[in-house]
Amino acid sequence: MRSTRTQRSESIMHFLTNFHTVIPCATKSAIEAQFQHVYTHEKFRKVQAQFRGKVNCITGSMHFTLGFMTYEVVEQVSKSTFNKFFVTYDAVSREVKCQCLLFESRGILCRHSLSVLSFERVDKLAPKYILECSSKNIKRRHTHIKSSQDEPLLEPRSKRFDDLIFRSHNICEFASKSKELTGILH
Repeated sequence: MRSTRTQRSESIMHFLTNFHTVIPCATKSAIEAQFQHVYTHEKFRKVQAQFRGKVNCITGSMHFTLGFMTYEVVEQVSKSTFNKFFVTYDAVSREVKCQCLLFESRGILCRHSLSVLSFERVDKLAPKYILECSSKNIKRRHTHIKSSQDEPLLEPRSKRFDDLIFRSHNICEFASKSKELTGILH
């Protein structure tokens, strides 16, 4: 029992500490500041790693095809090892796509794409790159789940939610008694 209280206290303290602290930006990028403002600390640290890695990228050799600009981004991964990545940029939608597919697989813009956005002097990110699931401001379903300790703390919205759940449960219980009643609800 004692360890559960201690763990809960530590968890609350960790949450409050993170909630009131701001991780400073690693660069002067307006895009990094956008991520800092909306992302959780955990996700922002992952994004920051890409901003730091952008230092090792050189953006060059571009060509224009069908409204898209394609850049070659060379990343230095060691003293003598360089990797090439091709990044496509659409100036109208401000969207980028890199062949490394980091955004598509992990939901994080890669250093190569960030390098191109910087090269293009983009200071406002396209909305598709701000993932709601990593946002500090996301409305989560579990916030409506109450415990016995929450009763005096419930806000009016949560009380209304609980009342609706109770009423819908009663309706479902009643309707499940026969096929006809269930059919009425469908």
